[in-house]
Amino acid sequence: MNQGRKGINYDRIAEVYDQTRSGNLEMVRLIIDGAPLTAGALVLDVGCGTGNNTILFAGRTDARVVGVDISAGMIKRAREKSAGLALVQGNAESLPFRGGVFDLSFMTEVIHLLDHPFNVLSQVYRVLAPGGRLCIVTQSHEQIDRRMTSRFFPASAEIDKQRFPPVPELCEMLQRIGFSGVESQTYKFPEQRIGKEFLQTVRKRGFSMLHKIGRQAYEKGVRELEQVLSEGTILTYVPEYTFVWAQREQRR
Repeated sequence: MNQGRKGINYDRIAEVYDQTRSGNLEMVRLIIDGAPLTAGALVLDVGCGTGNNTILFAGRTDARVVGVDISAGMIKRAREKSAGLALVQGNAESLPFRGGVFDLSFMTEVIHLLDHPFNVLSQVYRVLAPGGRLCIVTQSHEQIDRRMTSRFFPASAEIDKQRFPPVPELCEMLQRIGFSGVESQTYKFPEQRIGKEFLQTVRKRGFSMLHKIGRQAYEKGVRELEQVLSEGTILTYVPEYTFVWAQREQRR
């Protein structure tokens, strides 16, 4: 997930990434349900990171799935987990694939990491086959405000609202590139109880925006989270995401 680093060294993070992150089966299921694929269809996961969602997707369809990421460390880790998966190190601003070959491309929690999202999405348009679909999983600014991390690290919400393109702007960008059928859908995922595992992820700065806030803001948030959990307070969180869909037009 290092298609645009924005000051974060994902080669280094790759060494501990899977200690704090895993694939999201519900997210993958929704992508599969939204874009039915025939056997042998070709799918591209842009910004695949260590391959968590790539592996989940490949295991639940008969499609041929390819993952691409700019980070050598992320790709190395992904290959260690799934030797048979097609994984490519490459810059999404110049995707190393022929045009018009993929039936589906998806990007899960990647768009905010891109230095030049217009260029990347233009490349995705190029490599999609006519009628091929794109799914971008992101968060609206309202969804960012409702995160558990935003409660304890409010500075992280302000940073991410600068990094995440507003959904209407993202949709307009896709239309300018030439995509049709652009639409967004919001989803609420099953409620999660926040406990020691979340605290460990925070301590390891497993969320990219925690690398961007100041030291004092980070340490203050950790102390407050530790205090709340030590008091036995039950914290629950409902993850929310926006799925933005688009399609490359069929040839006329």
